[in-house]
Amino acid sequence: MSEKQNNDKSFEQKNQQKRRNNPANDSVPTISYREIRAKSESERKKKTQSGKAKAQKTKNDKRHTPQNPDELHKNHSQQQQAKPKQPMDNHPKQKSNQNQNAAKNEHNSSNGESRKNPKVENQADIKHNPEKNDSQQKPKKKRKMKRSSKPFSAKKRRRKILAMYTSMVMIIAMIAAVLCLTVFFKIDSITVEGKTRYSPDEIIDASGIAIGTNLLLCNTEPSKEIIEKKFPYIESVSIKKNPFNSVTIYVEEAKPTSAIETNGKFYILSAKGKIIEILDNNKYNVPLIKGAELKKTELSATIEYKLSNMNNIINDVTQALNENEIKKVSTINVTNPSNVKLSYDKRLTIILGIPENLNYKVKTAKLIIDEKLEKDSKGTVDVSMCAEGGKYSYYDPSGAPEN
Repeated sequence: MSEKQNNDKSFEQKNQQKRRNNPANDSVPTISYREIRAKSESERKKKTQSGKAKAQKTKNDKRHTPQNPDELHKNHSQQQQAKPKQPMDNHPKQKSNQNQNAAKNEHNSSNGESRKNPKVENQADIKHNPEKNDSQQKPKKKRKMKRSSKPFSAKKRRRKILAMYTSMVMIIAMIAAVLCLTVFFKIDSITVEGKTRYSPDEIIDASGIAIGTNLLLCNTEPSKEIIEKKFPYIESVSIKKNPFNSVTIYVEEAKPTSAIETNGKFYILSAKGKIIEILDNNKYNVPLIKGAELKKTELSATIEYKLSNMNNIINDVTQALNENEIKKVSTINVTNPSNVKLSYDKRLTIILGIPENLNYKVKTAKLIIDEKLEKDSKGTVDVSMCAEGGKYSYYDPSGAPEN
């Protein structure tokens, strides 16, 4: 006989013996060993199937879980609301527990012992207390998961690095600018170059530039104007900032080149038309300008004529005379601006004509006087047309000299 048959036979014999010993329990239905084993196998299969179904469900839920934790919590709550609540009796685990408890009670009843099953009591409590059942079935609220910060892309990372370096460079530049304006580049020395009748200390004091002033903030343009206005015999001024925290002031002295008489006063002019001195007589023996009407006559200022281009004409004539070293011109007659005349050594009249190519005309007149005429010759030297033809000029001994 097989082992199963022996077990079944021994189990039935034991049941018969129990029934004989306890005739009061004959009304209780008996369960064979085969039935119990079949029930246990079916329950085990149900457990394995339900476990597989749960695992597959959790796997699918994880696969379709949204990335946003708020949406995850919302979907979970909707699933809990949509899922109907099942009574505890329909649960497969509870059914298997009930069957096992019934078998145990029958087994214990055959021995005359009645034991209470705490699990069954708990199930009864759950049946009578649905609130307790709901509280046990309610899932705990899941904590909101923080979204994991994604790593920066290469482009964003480059932008971030560039912004960081740019801010660092700006901060360093601001610090350097503050240091340059407060600590560094302070003027240590001031020098004056150029021969003038004024002392260097007078020129430095008039410039307004002081030792200790910031070299970068020092504005030199107003200093030039102040020096030129305060000192009439300074023709031009230039100020240079040196790299080793020093400043050099270059000055050029004004020289008298012409004079103009008005209201009994002689205004001595420089080559640029600056009024360098106002005298009662022409002590410098410079050419005296005739025929020009004045508009502005302030010391250390550029003289202004009523005729707008008169200053340019006189400056060009005086410059041509200085370059050719003609020193015996006594008057410059600009009564007719289109026919300029010179009085040379009070014995010759030089006609320059229109104020164009003055340097060439003055040079030609000097050549005629030095090489073609005698030292005591008198008359008129006309060089007004020599620039056009290149050689056409003449001397007229009968012409009266300009006074």
